Amino acid sequence: MEINNFQISRNFNLKEFECPCCNRVKISSRMVAMLEKLRNMIGSRPIIITSGYRCKDQNSIVGGEKNSYHKYGLACDIKVEEMNPEDLAKYSKGIGFKGIGIYQTFIHLDLRNEIYFWKK
Repeated sequence: MEINNFQISRNFNLKEFECPCCNRVKISSRMVAMLEKLRNMIGSRPIIITSGYRCKDQNSIVGGEKNSYHKYGLACDIKVEEMNPEDLAKYSKGIGFKGIGIYQTFIHLDLRNEIYFWKK
C-alpha cells in the first residue's frame, strides 16, 4: 500500500491532497466535509484536486503566496470536468468557502476567516 493511499471520506482519498514533491499532507477535516457537500450540490460529478497541501519548497516552485493557505492544509485548487470555473465558484460560495479565486481552468478554495474573492 502506498503512503497516504486511503479514503478519508466517501469521495476523497488522502493521496489527492498530498504535496507532489515530498508526499507530505495536511488537510483540514472541515475542508473535506465542505468538498463533500460541494460534490453533492453539483450532482455528484467528480471534483479533481489540482493542488492540495504544499510544503514550503513546493509553494515556492509554483509561485504561491508566502503565507499560502495551502501550506497549512486549509486550501485546495479544484476543477470539475465540463464545468465553468465561475459556476463552480458560485456553488462554493453557497457552501460557505470564504476564500475563492477564479482562474481560467480551476478555482482556489480556502478556509480563511474573512470573505475574499478574486479572479485572474
